[in-house]
Amino acid sequence: MGVSKMKLSWSELCPDLLRCVYERLSFTDLIRAKSVCSSWHSASRGFLPKRNQNPWLVLFPSNGSHDSNGTCLFFVPEDKDKVYKTRDLGVDFARSRCLATYGSWLLMMDNLWNLNVLNPLTGERIDLPALTEPVVPERFRPMLKSSLACLWIDKKTKDYLVVWTMEHFLVFTKRGINTWRGFSSKYVGGTTGYVQMVYDHKAQKLYAYRLCYGDIKIWCFCGDDEPQEVFEAESACLTGFSYRDFLPDRWRTNGFDFEKEAGLFTAEYVNGWINIALTVSGQVLKVSTVVQRSKRWLFRIHKISHVTKKWKEIESLGEEALILDMGITVVAKDIPGIKRNSIYFSGVGDGRADPDNFFVFDLATQNIQRLPQCVFSPIHFSDARWFFPGLRN
Repeated sequence: MGVSKMKLSWSELCPDLLRCVYERLSFTDLIRAKSVCSSWHSASRGFLPKRNQNPWLVLFPSNGSHDSNGTCLFFVPEDKDKVYKTRDLGVDFARSRCLATYGSWLLMMDNLWNLNVLNPLTGERIDLPALTEPVVPERFRPMLKSSLACLWIDKKTKDYLVVWTMEHFLVFTKRGINTWRGFSSKYVGGTTGYVQMVYDHKAQKLYAYRLCYGDIKIWCFCGDDEPQEVFEAESACLTGFSYRDFLPDRWRTNGFDFEKEAGLFTAEYVNGWINIALTVSGQVLKVSTVVQRSKRWLFRIHKISHVTKKWKEIESLGEEALILDMGITVVAKDIPGIKRNSIYFSGVGDGRADPDNFFVFDLATQNIQRLPQCVFSPIHFSDARWFFPGLRN
């Protein structure tokens, strides 16, 4: 008697086998695969393909935008003419502001100044302690939307660290303490003017750049107690204003020539910013950015000299690319499609709502590669940031 053939349905493939297939798919192919049937969709929950290592751009809806329905948009560079919409993340999301990103996670602040860490790909959310008295006095609440924060989270264990600052406040929280803790005043001191922060989770160190002094303070989070200051890098000048990094050295040039060149430069100057970043090897970088009246963008990169503890200009990132929003570099040769010696930029402040401010800047050629217009047409947006959904801890 012959053995009858068993009829199997594609929907009955075991989840482990499906995940092996998913690992070989791009993000967009995964989206198509998970829509085949409910069992394939179930097997894809919380899954991100290993191939997905290119930076994406996430666009946030503007306040009062009626066409967003509580969603944000993703631009995936490998699909140059398409954008992808997230699920409905709720009305609170549409009215919130993104303070920082890490991997697939966004640090969001809603209209009531509550902070949460949200993964728009999976819908996971971690609510953070309230910013109540005495952490933030009531009179400072209206200024919270312009505050600065730094995020790190482990995608497997969900351990996290959030450092938040506004003016002279500098506080942190992490998984397990359920409260905000302040940095000791002897480390912070007065009106600090912190404008950028990045966290190196491997070394467990926080780097905070102070605009008014042009220096970097470093704290170690190695223990369970409050972070300890371990190092301070001095600036080569008394101010951290970005435009000074584009002018000749006053002390090495004729005074008249300096004033003339400085005058010509400032006449074209519109705005400027300073960011800090960490290279793959842990080297601290200062990135000065200037936009001119002609809409020309200029970038200067400095590293800290181990000998003088001063900033020293470098002309190239070599084989690395800088994701400025996240304050990190990545090795380009390990990531197909990413451009080496380039800066992935999405503006700062109010500039994040201008499509002209989203581009990839080639340091070697000084050329800009702008994004397709289709990225900006689906919704009215208020903010956009490059991020790495496939970032590995």
